[in-house]
Amino acid sequence: MTTQNHLTPAQIDHYRSGLASAEQAAQMQTHLQHCPQCQNALQFGQRLSAQLAPLPQLAARMPQRHPRAVRWPRVFAAGMATASLALAVFISVPHLTTSEGNYPGNLSPQVADAVQNIEFYQWLSNHPQMLQQGLQNGNPA
Repeated sequence: MTTQNHLTPAQIDHYRSGLASAEQAAQMQTHLQHCPQCQNALQFGQRLSAQLAPLPQLAARMPQRHPRAVRWPRVFAAGMATASLALAVFISVPHLTTSEGNYPGNLSPQVADAVQNIEFYQWLSNHPQMLQQGLQNGNPA
């Protein structure tokens, strides 16, 4: 029932709300009589509940908000901005590749080799023992 000889916050809330069985309530009542820490937790929960009790009535008195009307100029501007961005990307992508190998010009030769031989490197990653045999024979794959 207790954690390190103290009631858990969930148990205290269960007791405070009256949801504990008669046996559990009696055990908790006995514990609460002798434990100032759990008594403080119970009192804190009671004060918090008392302070939060008026919130439903306050919420009911709040004026109802009316849904905002769609402002078509804003929607149109957002759509045009999105279309302009998509067009800019569509136009700029072909300029990112070179004519030699359809790779961007800023790739290193090692990266270009890895891209061209990706199947080999995938196979090699699934068969690491072949790499070890090649290194032992003096052939680095």
